[in-house]
Amino acid sequence: MSYNQPGPYGGQQPQQPGPYGQPQPGPYGQQPQAPYGQVPPPPGPPQGGKKKTGLIIGAVAVVAAIGVGAYFVFGGGGSSVADDGPHKLTTPATVLGEYKKSASGDDSSMSDKDVKDAEKNGVKNAQGVGADYQAGDTKTNPLAVKYLKFIGVYGEISDPEKVVDGMFAEMKKKSSTDNSDTGKLVGSPQSFDSDGAVMKCQETKIKNDTPSSGETSSAPKEMSMPVCIWGDHSTLGIVIPVDLATAMTGKNADLQSAADTSTKLRGEVRVKS
Repeated sequence: MSYNQPGPYGGQQPQQPGPYGQPQPGPYGQQPQAPYGQVPPPPGPPQGGKKKTGLIIGAVAVVAAIGVGAYFVFGGGGSSVADDGPHKLTTPATVLGEYKKSASGDDSSMSDKDVKDAEKNGVKNAQGVGADYQAGDTKTNPLAVKYLKFIGVYGEISDPEKVVDGMFAEMKKKSSTDNSDTGKLVGSPQSFDSDGAVMKCQETKIKNDTPSSGETSSAPKEMSMPVCIWGDHSTLGIVIPVDLATAMTGKNADLQSAADTSTKLRGEVRVKS
């Protein structure tokens, strides 16, 4: 993927997403489309870290876009987690003590078509939610900033593990057949302990094929990011947590850390109906 058109986080409004569409690269300051909504633009950092931050934001959108078309495989079979009653998903202004919701509010929630597709596949009374969060100040210390993208749906789900496995399978299929502008999933989803939910995470890698120049000269040729998905009998959540400084080193994604973050997030955004 080319990053000479870094994602925004300041400036122009992002393009409206198409249902299950591909991320559409735009001019500097615009964000490619992402599934179930968009990665919203937070304030841009100062010159020293601006382009590097743009690389990460663009990459987050690409990782999120891998999930486009990952249909819901609800219904049938048994379940590996207990049903603790109906719950819904929320998007608080602050999560995990330090992440603040972006100014775009809940613009990252699932589209109406996504929700209708979920209903067709067995999610009763399906409702979609989503938000983008940021920890740290892009103006004073851009390379210490952390981002967290959250996309979810809630309703009635009979087989949570089947949902999670089905989504990862579709994501894998899509990332294997799409062109180089789409991130690639690495290996297989790994299971992690999560209180009352199926929790699986997988590494994604995004190529940075932009020629090195100026401020982007230290950017890695390939960036690794985690994607975690949880499922229970009433909620499904997709989480992409990204530490900018770590991502810029090119190190492999820490799936255990991502699972821990996703588990904590679930505990804060999931409330009784």
